[in-house]
Amino acid sequence: CTPLRAARLHLQTLCAAVTIGSGFGLEAFGMDKQAFARAAAKAADGAADSGIGTRNESPLHAALKLYFEPRCAFREVPVDGYIVDIKNEAGIIEIQTRNFLKLKRKLAALLEHHAVTLVYPVAAVKWVLWIDPDTGEITGRRKSPKRCLPAAAFAELGCIQGLLLHPNLRIRIAMLELEEYKYLNGYGENRKRRATRAVRVPLGLLDEISVDAPAQFTRLIPPGLPPCFTAEAFRKAAGISLSAAQAALRILCAAGVAVHTGKQGRRYVYALAGPATG
Repeated sequence: CTPLRAARLHLQTLCAAVTIGSGFGLEAFGMDKQAFARAAAKAADGAADSGIGTRNESPLHAALKLYFEPRCAFREVPVDGYIVDIKNEAGIIEIQTRNFLKLKRKLAALLEHHAVTLVYPVAAVKWVLWIDPDTGEITGRRKSPKRCLPAAAFAELGCIQGLLLHPNLRIRIAMLELEEYKYLNGYGENRKRRATRAVRVPLGLLDEISVDAPAQFTRLIPPGLPPCFTAEAFRKAAGISLSAAQAALRILCAAGVAVHTGKQGRRYVYALAGPATG
């Protein structure tokens, strides 16, 4: 049983008899958990329509693309010398599952003349499964104790900080439940340390976080921050690395939703400029 086949069997239990979204833009589309489950099942089964650039497309990327735009004619569209994931009535939609630095040049060019929505998935709930590289047997499905918050997106957003306040850019954070398959080819007695990740397969859409204006970056701020805090305190509250927390604070200050208030020893101290709502 391959990882995608195992995931498809699980997804079939989650899908109801609904039609995948109408595909008339993000505002009209809204969040539809059943439609996402069907898109994820179709992507895992390899049944999504093929197109330019889809040969090595991951199930995660394929599911998000099919969810946000089910019409094949509006996916993988040439625009200004680039191939974009989606171009429809809402403008351009680019789905980036990692490595925002590679997207920076393309995004900068597109934003000059087009409204662009950047979609990034965050694994709010993750199940880990292990694949024996010799037999292909899949074992050990367990729930990861780590639950990522929307603030996890700051690790990638920091790579395109100079573009985040562009008036043509909107951001969507898709909070997902997913399965992560790894090969038992790592170090240690159980061969799990630094093991190779095979594939991530989405199971469900839990929430969508929209950032359509600088003030809405407050939606990515973790709960429980004290009135004044350091990057280390932000790191702990968000469950991210220190470098990601520092990137987050640079973004929040540039957006005007956080301010630098002084120092605590050698550490900078920050405060929110207003209530963390949005």
